[in-house]
Amino acid sequence: MLPNNNDKIKTAHLLRRAGFGARPDEWPLYEKLGVSGVTAFLLYPEKMPDTMQVLLGQIQEDFVDFDEIESVRSWWLLRMMRSRRPLEEKMTLFWHHHFATANFKVNNPRLMWQQNELFRKHALGNFRSLLQDIVRDGAMLLWLDGNANRAGKPNENFAREVMELFALGIGNGYTEKDIQEAARALTGWRFADNYRAVFDPFLHDDGPKTVFGQTANFHGDDVIDLIAAHPATGRYLATKLFQFFVHENPTKADIEPLAQLYYSSGYDVRAMLEKLLKSPSFYAANALYARIKSPVEFAVMAMRSLNAPLTAVKDLQKSLGAMGQELFDPPSVKGWDGGAAWINSRTLSARLGFTSELTNAMNKRGALLPLALGDLAAVLKDESNAGQTMPRPFPALNSGNGAAMESKGAMMNSVPSMMDVPNKMPALPKLSAQQVAALSPDKVVDTLWDNLLPGQQTRPATRAAFLNYLGDGKSDIAAKLPGLVNLIMASPEYQLI
Repeated sequence: MLPNNNDKIKTAHLLRRAGFGARPDEWPLYEKLGVSGVTAFLLYPEKMPDTMQVLLGQIQEDFVDFDEIESVRSWWLLRMMRSRRPLEEKMTLFWHHHFATANFKVNNPRLMWQQNELFRKHALGNFRSLLQDIVRDGAMLLWLDGNANRAGKPNENFAREVMELFALGIGNGYTEKDIQEAARALTGWRFADNYRAVFDPFLHDDGPKTVFGQTANFHGDDVIDLIAAHPATGRYLATKLFQFFVHENPTKADIEPLAQLYYSSGYDVRAMLEKLLKSPSFYAANALYARIKSPVEFAVMAMRSLNAPLTAVKDLQKSLGAMGQELFDPPSVKGWDGGAAWINSRTLSARLGFTSELTNAMNKRGALLPLALGDLAAVLKDESNAGQTMPRPFPALNSGNGAAMESKGAMMNSVPSMMDVPNKMPALPKLSAQQVAALSPDKVVDTLWDNLLPGQQTRPATRAAFLNYLGDGKSDIAAKLPGLVNLIMASPEYQLI
């Protein structure tokens, strides 16, 4: 059995929570970086060239239609699967849930895409700046009726939700009068036909307003300043981040240092995340595998683990919908319930159907045998390049204060070119008779388990069941690989993150 490697457990946990796991070709590089090096790599995505942005810019006219929601969903799924900036994409997903906006009401996929880009821009940025921009976001104006908010006839929807759900938390230090007065201050913004929000001074209430006990001729940004600085905001945001990245039951001792850092850093989300990801709580026993994977996390991690292209599953979006999560269509302004609500008889069946289709597709491509052997060279071989992987340099990664990252970070100096290819899987060579003969039940079970759940020990009973499925080794193990991968992905352990 594989050793219980503490450093590998921590690295795998970090990559699951602050990204979407690791592709098998990435593991040697991440192991060389170590936990501290991977943490720095994740926290400073701007140090990495955004090759996905370049690639998507090149193909969007032919392959991405930003006026079709299915196309926009595929565009984002591709980013999550291939981006070299995993925490940036994970935070984009966090903000999508936090500022839950649904196309079923907005009915404008291009605006939903623009909002998604807004979340990516502010993924690890300044919370006040994000709030300021979300006020002007076209999708949000339509979603929470900002278009109808005007002088003499204020609409309170956005003002209410920014206090209840986006910044302060329900009942935390505000009154109905604060909501009403904030709505007046936010009047004047409307959605224009050019996919932009514009401020119309004729629609703005220019009179004095009283918010949180302060009276002035407040405008929208003034109210956002008051909300960002409110004593409840730091604790609320710290709690939401802790629950998303660690576990659902933080203590006051977990939250207060993060809340204080929110104010002392000038509302810097990256500073809060850095403290969180480096805290003992993040790696505590009650944090490991403490959350159920959302459908998006489940699907994207599975596809990354198998080096699968976006097209490996015929209708990935339909599969995600059956599992209970349609991107760009959260069920309400509260987002998805998450947690135990992700798993029921219907959604669990959908998860199993997804993994069955995925593993069968990858088996037909010849991808499971090399993974079962741990033959990384075969997994990555691209016939168009005479069997050689194409290195892609990682630039030097620096810490936030500009100091050079520790030398081991420089070891993460290449990734295969296939990370930049959206829908192409390199043709895999046939394994030799000697390689196939080298397959043994023990090796296959341990290698595939470690690929899908790196660093985690297999429970003896679970491992025995997998070995029993494969038989004594005299039968054709290769033919049973899709079934074995399905069994691993159906295990309780694999549903957790």
